[in-house]
Amino acid sequence: MRILLLNPPAEFTAREYIDPDNPSDKGLLETGDFGKFPPLGLLYIYSALKKQTPENEIFFLDCIAEKVGHTELGDRVAAMKPDLVGVTSFTVSMYDVCLAARSIRIQVPTVHICLGGHHPIAFPFEAAALPEFDSVVVGEGEVAFPALAKALAAGERFTGIRGVYTAESIRCFQGDMLEDDRYLTRNMPPPAYIDELDSLEPPDRSVISHLKYHSIVGASERLATMISSRGCPCSCTFCDVPYKKYRQRSINSIADEIGSCLAMGYDEIHFYDDLFNISSERVIAFCDEIERRGYRFNWDFRGRVNGVTRESLLRAKAAGCRMISFGVETGSDEGLRLLKKGCTVAEIRQVFKWCRELGMLTIADFMIGLPFERSADDVRRNIDFMLEIDPDYAQISILSLFPNTELFADAVKKGLVEKSRWQDFACIPARNFYIDHWEEHIPIKNLLDLQKEAYLRFYLRPKYIWRSALATGTWHEFRAKLQGALKLFRG
Repeated sequence: MRILLLNPPAEFTAREYIDPDNPSDKGLLETGDFGKFPPLGLLYIYSALKKQTPENEIFFLDCIAEKVGHTELGDRVAAMKPDLVGVTSFTVSMYDVCLAARSIRIQVPTVHICLGGHHPIAFPFEAAALPEFDSVVVGEGEVAFPALAKALAAGERFTGIRGVYTAESIRCFQGDMLEDDRYLTRNMPPPAYIDELDSLEPPDRSVISHLKYHSIVGASERLATMISSRGCPCSCTFCDVPYKKYRQRSINSIADEIGSCLAMGYDEIHFYDDLFNISSERVIAFCDEIERRGYRFNWDFRGRVNGVTRESLLRAKAAGCRMISFGVETGSDEGLRLLKKGCTVAEIRQVFKWCRELGMLTIADFMIGLPFERSADDVRRNIDFMLEIDPDYAQISILSLFPNTELFADAVKKGLVEKSRWQDFACIPARNFYIDHWEEHIPIKNLLDLQKEAYLRFYLRPKYIWRSALATGTWHEFRAKLQGALKLFRG
């Protein structure tokens, strides 16, 4: 069989906001372009296919990194003539995903197209019902997708594979239907999840060795992404992580993969875990192994304030950790409690003070337009706190109301959003779909102005500009900061 693993184009990702006076304008300041990162989930499946189905010819195409649009995608597929295509997805990108599937079907009418990624986990029934796809994988694909490939090659039934569903096979989990087309019961079909992460083959990066992935806040253009765990045990009210069970890889397994990356010429590693620092003890154990092996490289991670101690920061810095991204979100204890962040303002202050003392770079992720912000002054107080803790980089987002989150359910109860908006989009992905925000107290246009004001207040401080200039150590950092400054002024 000829198998294609596809990261589709991202030309029509769901908008954050549509201005009725200017429908072509996305509205929000374009702050989300943090660089290009490899589709790690597809790379894991590529490795699994190579091991479990070595007889197959496997293609890998990252349309985003290779700048392949929908028109060129059809030409690429025509040349490959795949028998099976696995497409990764996020719900916000489903219009692109469906367009890609249609282009593939035109070129190879008999191809079996399987949808995976985040979207079938969030909307399994709607995903399985989409006419563009022959099957979906609900969960993680390292076992399920190779099993699907084997079954198709042998002409065998595949709906008995855990996590693999079709429109017909998934119906038994939907339950009884009410008269208004709602389900009385709606059970999650059994997903394909992997508890023993060390049993997985590491991502095969040889297939993307010709591509340069990078982070706009990174130090190098030779960036690798990695995960040391899957899932997240936390319960933040705005988060739509679909599978909460936290599973860890062994320290040895992580270090072995780092060694492989260094041997390939990567010199910077970004840990893409939902939660890297589950405990300070685990961070210290990781640093011990890095130092024992004598590895020298820059690395960073996304973490929580309440998983940090001064000792763990000190050890991480000595082991090459360059930067930590903290989800701060808001600067009041009441707000942190309502968002279920599990930390206090005092703890946030302390951690950022430690990082500054140790010379470790920080990113602070903040949100505005939160339910408890009732005025522009409330938002500005949040930004005042951001200036007080003085991170090296700040990301200021307007709260997005994503499905399957506690805040989305709260917004529905208050009548701020339609309950079925995301489900309707999942059933029929549309090009003009936009994401809702909490507008109970502050209209979105005012939030846009406050967002721009916040960025200008943070990045145009003379103290910040001077410190940032002195801290620029590579050509990549200089170019990234220059691009960021130009974007800020254009915004």
